Amino acid sequence: MRRRLRAGCVDALLALGAVVLALGGVEVGLRLFYPQPLGVWHQDEDGLALHRPRLVTYLPQFGHVVSINSFGMRDREHTVRKPAGTYRILVLGDSFLEALQLPFEASFPSVLEAQLGKTAGRPVEVVNASVSGWGTDDELMYLEKYGAPWEPDLILIAMTLHNDVKDNLRERFHTLENGVLTDRPRHAPSSNESRLVELKGFLASRSHAYQLFVRSRRLGERRIEGEQLSAHVEDLFQPTLSPELARGLELTRLLLDRITGIAAERKARIALVLLPLALQVTGEVPRGRVQTVGTTAVRDLDRPQRLMRGIAQRVGADVIDLLPEFRGWNAAGGPSLFLAGDGHWNESGHRLAAGVVASELVRRGFLPR
Repeated sequence: MRRRLRAGCVDALLALGAVVLALGGVEVGLRLFYPQPLGVWHQDEDGLALHRPRLVTYLPQFGHVVSINSFGMRDREHTVRKPAGTYRILVLGDSFLEALQLPFEASFPSVLEAQLGKTAGRPVEVVNASVSGWGTDDELMYLEKYGAPWEPDLILIAMTLHNDVKDNLRERFHTLENGVLTDRPRHAPSSNESRLVELKGFLASRSHAYQLFVRSRRLGERRIEGEQLSAHVEDLFQPTLSPELARGLELTRLLLDRITGIAAERKARIALVLLPLALQVTGEVPRGRVQTVGTTAVRDLDRPQRLMRGIAQRVGADVIDLLPEFRGWNAAGGPSLFLAGDGHWNESGHRLAAGVVASELVRRGFLPR
């Protein structure tokens, strides 16, 4: 009996060893010949997407090393206590401001800090809390949980006009009930659930084999998400609001209204930076389902900005619209501001956006000397 048990254990160990070797071989092969896009994110106990603190990793999809600071930000290190005499800007946005596609020094937050340091007449610090996939719902959640210790003088909210409203309609943390913004109940995960989430985040940031497995499983979901986003973009340019878009805009207004209230309590100001779609800048409609936008979009390319300006006026927020300067750059024959086949800004886009925002903040007196 003991011999059989021992033999069974040996067989099991050999089988396990073979599986480990096979997985190791797949991992090495993928790293060498078919590297996968790696992630830098994890979730907190409430499901809010954040970066993994102190992570330093090479992202093959972008060809450079990305560093996350000790506070889980795609940023340089900061002290929590604001230095005396310093004007601090807290930036909240999604993948455009997270800017994994570029070295951090070439991204909007870093360039904005450098430009304001030259023109503001006082020390300026830009703290970049942006995370890919965030909408206003996520940004409010971050402010409520993590924003207070940073003591910002200005909360700069980057509105990605083609998907922020759609992201808010996921209603992960706040929902709309009878016209009132309501907090969703928070589920405290078990220790096993927390460990599983951490393990997934760890593997996503380090294992090419795991990322290939996840991507293959989510092909159908990604296709559906892409179709839904295209339909949402089409909706933005229609002459009348669909019920879904109307709900999303009202939810966005209430989320921004609460952010404005939080800012006022903390003696901070807020400003919305409106990020244009590439088709608004160039007038060229991308291929795919959004092609059906063509007939209406060309007649009214500014509609998303008008919708957000109306919301900003109702909540008392300043607006910095990047579309005019981006269009002017394009009309003057400047190089493209967008990465080919990606839609995010390239270095020229980040530099132009930061220059516009820096100039407007100084011109409007946000940074008193």
